[in-house]
Amino acid sequence: ELPGRRVPIDCSMTISSVRVAAERLRAVGARPTPVLRSDWVDATAGCACYLKAEHLQRTGSFKYRGATNAVAGLDAASAALGVVCHSSGNHGAALAAAAAERGVPCCVVVPRTTPGAKIDNMRRYGARVVLCEPTQSARSETAAAEAAAMGGAAFVHPYDDAAVLAGQGTIGLELAEELPQLDAVLVPVSGGGMVGGIAVALHALRPGVRVIAVEPKGKGLGRCLALSQRVLDPEAANGALDTIADAIRTKCLGPTPWAAASQLLDPAVLSVDDDQIRAAMRVALLELKQVVEPAGALTLAALLSPAFKQLREEHQLRHVAAIVCGGNVDLETLFLHARTGP
Repeated sequence: ELPGRRVPIDCSMTISSVRVAAERLRAVGARPTPVLRSDWVDATAGCACYLKAEHLQRTGSFKYRGATNAVAGLDAASAALGVVCHSSGNHGAALAAAAAERGVPCCVVVPRTTPGAKIDNMRRYGARVVLCEPTQSARSETAAAEAAAMGGAAFVHPYDDAAVLAGQGTIGLELAEELPQLDAVLVPVSGGGMVGGIAVALHALRPGVRVIAVEPKGKGLGRCLALSQRVLDPEAANGALDTIADAIRTKCLGPTPWAAASQLLDPAVLSVDDDQIRAAMRVALLELKQVVEPAGALTLAALLSPAFKQLREEHQLRHVAAIVCGGNVDLETLFLHARTGP
């Protein structure tokens, strides 16, 4: 085990649920996402880099995994009432697609600041979209009201849900199977569903792999981990991070992912600013020939950062995976960020 990590008493049930999620994904025809390579990225980062292309997942992000597992796990009576969530965009589209596959209604509550491309994506998959103020309390209250109006629809939280966590953990299963040589994986973090799920899966299958969170500048997850405190400022936690990465503006991890992340994540957290994200979006476009949203460029930005170089040298990291989490970006935003920055 890695130094300084507290090992859970028993992860067997949790990894079992991740395997069940993988079976549910296979049942609807979902396939493992590809791993992309780039000589330029390897040379710049100073190690072999493996970019897990979750932006090529159905609905354009990793969120399809967790949403599909959550909807598939509902009993017939619960599913018939429909599903509701609040989302900055990607979880909403994923839940709408999963609901459509099961033939049940879906309502998605989204902040009014959500990019138009993401709202269009949700509607394309059949969601009824309701706008709210861009605060955690407004999202939760509006979603609860919509669920009640639908007669008791199931609420599927974007990250603080065990079934969602297990679904996102299937990324870890794929990494363990395809890349046994890994030393570390960089995972973008918002509410923590993906980083928590991946950490649980890799802890069970490849316990020597470091799971390193990558955050937008200002989130402060490293301090939370150091103090073993999920929320440092309860009042500020209701707001959103000031970052161009619209998909990952949540300030604190949810209680469910925190339970895993606080025990299993590497204590080092990489933070990237907006200029680094813009530069990484350009690298993705020009070097990888891939269109990614700002959040999807987060781990690539981290790989190219001085902070990663220091971490790589300190821990002798030779093989590093990075999760490219999403690609839902409108053309105007893509062109704006691709043209600007350092």
